[in-house]
Amino acid sequence: MQHLLAIEEAETKLAEVPALVRRYDERDPEFVSAVKSWLKDTEDTLGRYGMPVASEIAASRGELIACERGHRDGPAGAGPRGRAYREGRAAEVLKHATGTVLSAIQQRRGQLDEAERVMMQIVAVADRLGLVPAESGQGHTAYLQAVLQAIADRPELSSLVVHVTGLLGKADVLIVLDRSISRVRG
Repeated sequence: MQHLLAIEEAETKLAEVPALVRRYDERDPEFVSAVKSWLKDTEDTLGRYGMPVASEIAASRGELIACERGHRDGPAGAGPRGRAYREGRAAEVLKHATGTVLSAIQQRRGQLDEAERVMMQIVAVADRLGLVPAESGQGHTAYLQAVLQAIADRPELSSLVVHVTGLLGKADVLIVLDRSISRVRG
């Protein structure tokens, strides 16, 4: 199961793609290097979280390296060889890598969105029931654990907490709870 932070970091990397495309549109001579750098950073980010898609991004980066070194797809000697070809290949590789990352996180993002929606409802009800007190000096994690336990102890909310925990896993429940409290009280 991919953790919330892994998905959010992957989404942060995807948010950088429009700036890269803008560089291509503006004929920036450093476009190919920028794409290669983005691929490496994205590969490292995904690899840090043990996401297998990091290997596909590495392979895409390898395609771009091969292109820079003069290797081309198709019959030898056919087609353009210069900067325009390298930039075009970099744009294609970027498109493929973006699609690969999106596909890898899409299902999990849907689950996370559902869990966040349900947690917002839980917190809204819990706040109304007085189960979300103001923080009283204990550590923030301890506060969140106490609030989560108080909510889970309520029969009318416990099944929803189990549902959210099933979607997120224990590691991410407190993060989503914290965000939900901030939004409800915001």
